[in-house]
Amino acid sequence: MCCVVALKMICSITFPSQHCSQACSFLHLPSGPSCRWASHLLISNQVEPPHLVRTTEMTTPNKTPPGADPKQLERTGTVREIGSQAVWSLSSCKPGFGVDQLRDDNLETYWQSDGSQPHLVNIQFRRKTTVKTLCIYADYKSDESYTPSKISVRVGNNFHNLQEIRQLELVEPSGWIHVPLTDTHKKPIRTFMIQIAVLANHQNGRDTHMRQIKVYTPVEESSIGKFPRCTTIDFMMYRSIR
Repeated sequence: MCCVVALKMICSITFPSQHCSQACSFLHLPSGPSCRWASHLLISNQVEPPHLVRTTEMTTPNKTPPGADPKQLERTGTVREIGSQAVWSLSSCKPGFGVDQLRDDNLETYWQSDGSQPHLVNIQFRRKTTVKTLCIYADYKSDESYTPSKISVRVGNNFHNLQEIRQLELVEPSGWIHVPLTDTHKKPIRTFMIQIAVLANHQNGRDTHMRQIKVYTPVEESSIGKFPRCTTIDFMMYRSIR
């Protein structure tokens, strides 16, 4: 008897009311008031057959979580920002929105490209340099369709032999994005040049915004001996000879 009622309940939900009798007769079940009673019972108790159980599905990928403020990395004394030692160039820029805005430590300013994709940021060092981490600041809330959604990071000796080592898919980022630059042995890379290529933007936007880019090298231990790390701003001012 329970099985009969259960089958009636499934029929009443799976098929419209005008086809319920046909479904019951196909399954050799009695139709009529009992079928309508089972339908009423099912709805009043809000019970769903297994194949109709609602499932929550993510319609969009998870948003890219923001990374820590790079200044916190600097305070640990394990890395040092070396962007000032490089020559920076861009594939294009809108007047007043170029390299100076990309490197001014102000999250309210930004580089804005002014050309076709991919949009490129080129960072060239005078000598082969060890690079551990790249930090990029993006803000989807402010920039919307100008915000990068796909970024490629390439390294090499010059423009002619660049190789991609990272490709990032970003989903509405709002904060710092940390990109580790390591080789197959998980060691920081040594390179003359880094190129950041914006391959696509959110909402199929044409031009892009980047608000800040920072480049970090690991701080090597002294060959003389290990000293306590400088963790305060006052000590960091005097940790090296300039």
